[in-house]
Amino acid sequence: MALTQVQWHKVNEAATTLKEGGVVICPTEGVYGISAAVSRLAAIERIIALKHRAANKGLIVVSSSVAQLESVVNFAALSADSMRLIHNKWPGHNTFIVPARAQVPALLTGGRSTLAARVTDFELLATLCAQVGEPIVSTSANISGSAPLETIAQLQATFAHSVDYILDEPCMGRNKPSTIYDAVSGAILRA
Repeated sequence: MALTQVQWHKVNEAATTLKEGGVVICPTEGVYGISAAVSRLAAIERIIALKHRAANKGLIVVSSSVAQLESVVNFAALSADSMRLIHNKWPGHNTFIVPARAQVPALLTGGRSTLAARVTDFELLATLCAQVGEPIVSTSANISGSAPLETIAQLQATFAHSVDYILDEPCMGRNKPSTIYDAVSGAILRA
């Protein structure tokens, strides 16, 4: 399904905001997410503060392709079997705990040597990542410990004065979180 002209306009506006170091709320596969470009540490710090989230929790990174993740993921540390599993599951509603590159900031990893990453199969989100030109952080649009906000009205009431843009399009419609895999062992950590 191709994006409409209106959706393209909104995605371009969101992408420009992210590239300029802004914070955006955008639809994901299942819930709305708060996003920043992975290279924009001040924006990532804003997200952590907005959500009242512990910095040691780390954040999920979403991209449009495996190649786009190469700036943050050390794919060379993975076995051929691990890479086959990744290529079999991506793009898709699957998050992998993968080895992070050494220069990836602790804000993304939570101080670990790994990173949570997903190549999305949601066209609107994939297009946004492609337009930004790098992976983006995506964490549920809520205050930590609260349920994710489900409507544009709730998002605007809670975050309109705290974020730089709200991409007001519907989520993909999945009603459960992504499956999480350990990329090294192949084990499913959350079904």
